[in-house]
Amino acid sequence: MGIRNRSGFSASNEGVSRRSLLKGAGLAAALVPMSGVLAACGSGSESGGGGAASSGAAKAVPLPTYVPPVKPKPLLEGNAQGVMDVYASFPMDGPRTVNGQVGDGSDFNVLIMTYGQPSPPVSESPYWQLLNKELNLNVKPVQVPFDSFQTKFPALVAGDDLPEFVSVPMYMNVSRLPQLAEAQFTDLSEFLSGDAVKKYPNLAGIQNYAWLNGYLNGRIYGVPKSDPIFTSQIYTKTDVIEAAGGNPHPANLQEFKDLAKAVTNPKAGVYAFGSNIADFMMMMFGVPNKWTKRSDGTFVSAYEHEAFVPAIAELADLYKSGCFHPDTPTLMSNKTQRDSMFRGGKLAMLWDGNRAVGIVADDKDVVFDIMVPFGKDGGKGVHWTGGGAYAMTMIKKTTDKNRIDMFLRVLDYIAAPFGSRESFIMSYGVEGADYTVKDGVAVLTTRGQREQDLGLAYIVGGPQVLCDPQGAPGVDKLNYEWQQKAVPMLLDNPAQHLYSETFNTKGASLEQQMQDAITAVFLGREPASSLTSAVQKWKVAGGDRMAKEYAEAAALAG
Repeated sequence: MGIRNRSGFSASNEGVSRRSLLKGAGLAAALVPMSGVLAACGSGSESGGGGAASSGAAKAVPLPTYVPPVKPKPLLEGNAQGVMDVYASFPMDGPRTVNGQVGDGSDFNVLIMTYGQPSPPVSESPYWQLLNKELNLNVKPVQVPFDSFQTKFPALVAGDDLPEFVSVPMYMNVSRLPQLAEAQFTDLSEFLSGDAVKKYPNLAGIQNYAWLNGYLNGRIYGVPKSDPIFTSQIYTKTDVIEAAGGNPHPANLQEFKDLAKAVTNPKAGVYAFGSNIADFMMMMFGVPNKWTKRSDGTFVSAYEHEAFVPAIAELADLYKSGCFHPDTPTLMSNKTQRDSMFRGGKLAMLWDGNRAVGIVADDKDVVFDIMVPFGKDGGKGVHWTGGGAYAMTMIKKTTDKNRIDMFLRVLDYIAAPFGSRESFIMSYGVEGADYTVKDGVAVLTTRGQREQDLGLAYIVGGPQVLCDPQGAPGVDKLNYEWQQKAVPMLLDNPAQHLYSETFNTKGASLEQQMQDAITAVFLGREPASSLTSAVQKWKVAGGDRMAKEYAEAAALAG
């Protein structure tokens, strides 16, 4: 097994919810936000690659041994297929999972991508102060906003300015990641492979599919923050839809178009959509999840699927019909504004990440539903699975085993499972300042929500749950029921954890070319027929080579 690549394609260059190369070697970190909005509390990344044979296959080590974490009894039980457990509230008296001293009193300089405003300084943040005390560290985050990460991260790499600890969101496509890891970060295999991980019990509770994201060239370089298997979905503003007389539960393409038309009211400033929903359209049309593996072992890109061009053509027609907000070209990269417009009833439907808590968990007044996937002509739809991890966290190259052990102890604390004392601290902070207790339930204060922007809670972790007591009434049960309906429709990407040298070196630029081509058709700047030549250029420039390399990697993996 080898690197987890990003072989996925995307047309919806979306933002993310909060609660969410080498210097002197001629390598550059090419970052491309992949589709599928991720939330720190749970959307899936839509990407591909990373896994089988690579240059490091001869020294490959086993993945960390998985030890399921102990959990409190859920209100609604999840399952092994990906449906998450539901809890009414977070236990405030959970067991301790970390004993003994965690940190060594030193500075903990960590790169974190954030989605809100910069966190209040430590002198004004009881939450930050508590974490410093609990971890016995001086946490010093290098916070990089989402919208500048693409430029900031390569600049830090090129200037040799990366901090000691680095957390990289997995949907940010880092070109030549194995080379970057081998040159600048520490191989953690000795500490985490197989049963060695049991020294850090909470890290052992991270699922194997999440570990594959930090498994590069057959070695373990990154510790993951796992993600649910579900990717993005369409949230519907049911009150707006009902007022317009629309059907909030379309079962085929025509009903979907009828709904979009019914809710669109330019005079009132109300539109069906405000962002690119290309991935949703492709899933509706049955387009495969990035790649298809044929019975003879060969791989074929979803770009070559017969439904790809028709799906984007239909999307372009929908845009041309006026169902998209006129500011959609700019709204596509402004999640905050889209969320606000959805809350305010100016957008009737919102394409966002699973459990995009910016809309479903932080606002008790928002009335919404989640659209169940469906096929173009009716019947069961398709829902693409994601890569299994939101981020992976690494330590700069060092031979200091004590420092590595300290790093892993810190991550072990942060990764404590739901229901534990440590997880409650990470989620709620200091009573009085960050949360209050109402009817036996911890409730984050406005200050507490603000201090969560520190972002440390989102750099590592295992199985996630549905527990949003402050959210809209019934939000967790609603999402749970949606997940149950979506599970039979899940479609994996067969190249998700396979290695392709071509994608490793050229994938970012190739994906950007295709995203640009799709967006041009979506916005009416180019005809749908232009996609045929765009796909052909993509194939010649590296797509065909990727397919060959994935087939070879799959054969080696057995």
